[in-house]
Amino acid sequence: MTIANHQGYPTIPEFNGNFDTGLQYYNDSKSIAHSMADIKREINVVVVGGSYAGAAAAKKLADLSKKGYSGLKVTLIDKSTHYFHAVGFPKALIDAKYAERAFLPFAGFFEPGFKHAFVQGKLEKVIDAHSIQLENGQTIHYDYLVIATGGQAPGPINVIGSTKEAGLAEIAELRAGLDSANTIMIVGGGAVGVEVAGYAAAAYPAKKVTLVHSGSRLLPGNFREGVSNGAVEKLGKLGVNVILNERIELPSDSAYAAHIGSTEVFGSSGKKYQADVLIKAVGFQVHSEFIEPLEALCGQSLRANEEEGPRFIRVLPTLQIKSAMFPNVFVAGDANDMPMTTKYGFKAEMQGNTAASNIKRMIECGFDQELAHALNVDPVAAADVQVPALSKWSDLVDAIMVPIGPDLGVAQALKVALGSSALANCLVSLVKSRDFMLWMRKGYFKSRHAK
Repeated sequence: MTIANHQGYPTIPEFNGNFDTGLQYYNDSKSIAHSMADIKREINVVVVGGSYAGAAAAKKLADLSKKGYSGLKVTLIDKSTHYFHAVGFPKALIDAKYAERAFLPFAGFFEPGFKHAFVQGKLEKVIDAHSIQLENGQTIHYDYLVIATGGQAPGPINVIGSTKEAGLAEIAELRAGLDSANTIMIVGGGAVGVEVAGYAAAAYPAKKVTLVHSGSRLLPGNFREGVSNGAVEKLGKLGVNVILNERIELPSDSAYAAHIGSTEVFGSSGKKYQADVLIKAVGFQVHSEFIEPLEALCGQSLRANEEEGPRFIRVLPTLQIKSAMFPNVFVAGDANDMPMTTKYGFKAEMQGNTAASNIKRMIECGFDQELAHALNVDPVAAADVQVPALSKWSDLVDAIMVPIGPDLGVAQALKVALGSSALANCLVSLVKSRDFMLWMRKGYFKSRHAK
C-alpha cells in the first residue's frame, strides 16, 4: 500500500478517485479497528518532558489503556515534581493565588489502575533506538519515544526549580521586587513581553513601566500589523511606554529573566535606561545534546547548526526524528526544527497529539515487533522496516490571543485582526484573561489537589 522513499520512510499516497485505492484504505482501517481491542503485548512508550507537547502525547497514549491496550505502559519523565502552566506566567506574577493554582502535581497525572508511571528525572542521553539514560544513571527501555523537552525561556517565565515550592519562591521573589520598584522595564515585545507589561501596568498603575523591543512592531511578524498597532495603543492606555527599534545590551551572563535592584542598561541607540526591576522576555534556548549518541550511531547530524541559532532537533513532517535508523523516535513541541511561528503552547499540544496518533498507528500495525526483530539482527536494519502511512503535522492554525491586563487585549483568528477594537477586549477577556486557559489542564490531572 505504501512505497518507501529514499530515506526508508513511506510516502503517503493520496486518494485520486480510484475505487481500488479507496477500498484498500477502507479494508486497512477495518483491520486496524478490529485489532484495537485485543492488543495485549507489552509496549513501552516513554515521553520525556511534561509540558504542553509531552502532556498531550502522554495523556492521549495513556487513554488507550481504556480501549484494550492492556500491555501498554506510558512513562512520563520530567525534571520537576509539578507541571507549571507557563502560559499563565503574566497573571501568576501579580496574583499569588493564581500562581499557587498554576502548579499541578505530576503525581496526579495518570489515572490509577494502569501500568503508567511518572518518573522525576532529567534526561542525560538517548542511548540507542530502545533505551535512554537519566542523570541519576537510571536506564529506561522504550519501544517508542517522544522527546518533548521544549525550549527554555529564562526563569521564572519557565521556572528553574524542580519543585512547586521552589517555583513559587522564584515568582514570589520577582513579585516582591515589583512591589518595591518605582521603574519596571520589560525587554522583548513578543506575546510574553506584551502580556507581562500589560499586567504589571494594570497591577501597579503608579509605577513607570517601559517595554523595549528591537523590532519595528510588537508581536510576531506573521500576524497582521493591526494586532501590533492595537497592542501599542492598549499598552498606552495602561501607561506603558513602548519603545521600538531599540536593542538593549544585556549582560552576557544574564541567564535569569529578572534583575531585581536598580540597574542601568544601554540601547543600540546609545541611550541609557534605568530600572528597579528588569524582566527579560527574550532568549530561547534548546538543550539537545542528549541525542549525540544517536548522531554517532547514524553518522549524521540530527540538529540544526549552532550558528543557525538554537540547536533544534531535525524532524520529518510526521514529527519522527530525521533519521531512518530511529523511526520510533518522535520530537514534539519547541525542541524540534519546525518554524518559530509554531512555538506556542497550543501548537505544541497539537504536535503532541500528532505524535501520539502516529505511535498508535504504528502499534496497531505491529511496527514495534518488526523493529525489535530487525534491531536484534543489525542496528542498521531499522531503516529497512516498513513504516506505515503516518499523519503529517501541518500548521494550519494562525491565531493568537494576547491579554493586556485583565480587561484589554488583542487577537487574530482566520486572518482577521482584532487589534484596537473593543470586540478584541471582550473576546480575550472571555477566553483567556480569566485564568489563561488553566481550566484546560484539568483533563490532564485527575488528582489536581494532590500535594
